[in-house]
Amino acid sequence: MSETLANPPVVVGFEDDDAGRRAVVWAADHAARVKCPLTVVHVLDWPVTADSEAMSGSSEATWRAEARAAGQRVLDVGAALACGRQPGVEVQRRLADGPPSEALLSAATGAGALVLGSRRLSSLRQMLTTGSVAVPVSTRAPCPLVVVRHAEHSAARPRKIVVGVDGSPASERALAWAFDEASRRDATVLAVSALSVPHSPFATVAAAQAMSDAAVTLERALIRCGRAYPDVRSRPVVVAGHPARQLVDEAEDALCLVIGTHGRGGFVEMLLGSVSRELIHRAPCPLVLVPETFDA
Repeated sequence: MSETLANPPVVVGFEDDDAGRRAVVWAADHAARVKCPLTVVHVLDWPVTADSEAMSGSSEATWRAEARAAGQRVLDVGAALACGRQPGVEVQRRLADGPPSEALLSAATGAGALVLGSRRLSSLRQMLTTGSVAVPVSTRAPCPLVVVRHAEHSAARPRKIVVGVDGSPASERALAWAFDEASRRDATVLAVSALSVPHSPFATVAAAQAMSDAAVTLERALIRCGRAYPDVRSRPVVVAGHPARQLVDEAEDALCLVIGTHGRGGFVEMLLGSVSRELIHRAPCPLVLVPETFDA
């Protein structure tokens, strides 16, 4: 078995639009970096009328055959894009049926990462459209979920990967993922601990202590990861402010932004679902959500 096929695949959900193409490009590049196959998935989300005669009076069987043929053509476009981007990556195709979130979660079983595009809609428009699957998938993904709303800032120097850290097991997983990715990309890890401290003269001492405690915890986490990746440079940042806004600001010129999911730290519940959802809609670079239960 080749080294590529020995590693768990990267799975990418593909629609033939700008968002889908951004996702395939990122997924193909990542598959090349980690030396694994890439599975391009297109989901046929059958409408309510699929059980009736729908297309120009054709039978249900013909309607479904035509829909599947159209889906296969979309898959071929995605696979061709991936092969053109990374000719050395083994590319597989998967045409799936059913609700998109369920089909993608099924396809991601045993995967090393699941990659989705984003159409850059506002959070309100995302909630009002059935085209958004990143939020429901993010709560149940069995592997790191990558949401590619914007392309990575690969031309920025020095290259950096931003990761949110709050001292929780989930953020430890995220930090480990960030270090591993940085080691492959000669990038610096910028580890950010953002605390929503109260603005009150009565809370000054407590806020200062919380910032100090966060700095110590962050430094210890970087030391642990640094032992496993001695070649990776890292820099801690402890800042007072809303976690999502601070992470967005720090990631403006990053290769990616990494956070853990289901994290509840001792200092602040920095990586709760609300922060993850906000970053899905606002991240200025690819967003990587690493589940607490993921073991690379």
